[in-house]
Amino acid sequence: MKLNRIQVRIFKELGREKGLDAAPYAQNHAVEYISVQRDRLQDLSEEEGDRWINKAYLASLSPDSP
Repeated sequence: MKLNRIQVRIFKELGREKGLDAAPYAQNHAVEYISVQRDRLQDLSEEEGDRWINKAYLASLSPDSP
């Protein structure tokens, strides 16, 4: 199953925070968050999106987070 609309909105916001559109953000950071290269946002499964969003959230709680 592909990303749901809420996940897509979250990815757009995560990308915006990095100064990127959602697609380049997904391409540049996939390995960091899900340990698999994905070149397009549409290539992410809903489960991969959940893992990614969870890791990004946990990273944002870190005191070292920008």
